[in-house]
Amino acid sequence: MLVDSHCHIDFSDFHHDRATVLHQAASAGVKQIVVPGITSRYWSRVLSLTGEFCGVKLYPALGLHPFFLTEHKKSDIDLLDQYLKHFQGQVRAVGEIGLDFARKTDKDAQLEYFEAQLDLAEKYQLPVILHVVKAHEQVLAILKQRPGLAGIVHSYSGSAAQAKQYIKQGFLLGVGGVITWPKSDKKRDMFAKLPLESLVLETDSPDMSPANIKGERNTPDQVVTVLDALAAVRPESADEIAKTTTDNANQLLGLGQVCLL
Repeated sequence: MLVDSHCHIDFSDFHHDRATVLHQAASAGVKQIVVPGITSRYWSRVLSLTGEFCGVKLYPALGLHPFFLTEHKKSDIDLLDQYLKHFQGQVRAVGEIGLDFARKTDKDAQLEYFEAQLDLAEKYQLPVILHVVKAHEQVLAILKQRPGLAGIVHSYSGSAAQAKQYIKQGFLLGVGGVITWPKSDKKRDMFAKLPLESLVLETDSPDMSPANIKGERNTPDQVVTVLDALAAVRPESADEIAKTTTDNANQLLGLGQVCLL
């Protein structure tokens, strides 16, 4: 059994064939999917997909994605607080949250939303799902002040040295389709050497498609492609990688039991 630890199956990209996509995932052995929220207007849509559908168990996470800063309102933090309180035991993480400094943006506003959501994660004792682009040092500095937090750094893009710091903090690192890309030798080498107990598999569907479907919509069954690429550079078998990464996600996020809404 495989876990897609990061899949936006709620996106409109899947409105016309979501059931088919989920059936394909289940047939490929992907039986658990974590669905992160990105803005407050989509939280109810994410929550509506909680439960078992087409042989796959879906688990929600709720957060305010830094990339969509202009869509957020300060009142969304209070609203997130209410959602996390009302849906305790159902929401498995606060995410997708973080810092994205790749483009010109209001860094202070990003930091404010990020810190406020970390406060809520601590309040409700939830892990976080982090989106970090060109801001790993800033995020690591913040996390060091919050030693009780744990989570996943989704689609990990930092250095090996930064990876070790995240692992020391108690975070897992998301491995996705990027490791299949021809120019990703450095990433493959890094993920080949990191502890398997610190890795989880993901697709980030519908984005970040692996090389075999480059330019096409990504889908959760492509976790198998990521698994095969990781197995090609590591000493463990694909079966062992599948079991360990699934166990890693299950333990952190408390998967295995689905709370229906």
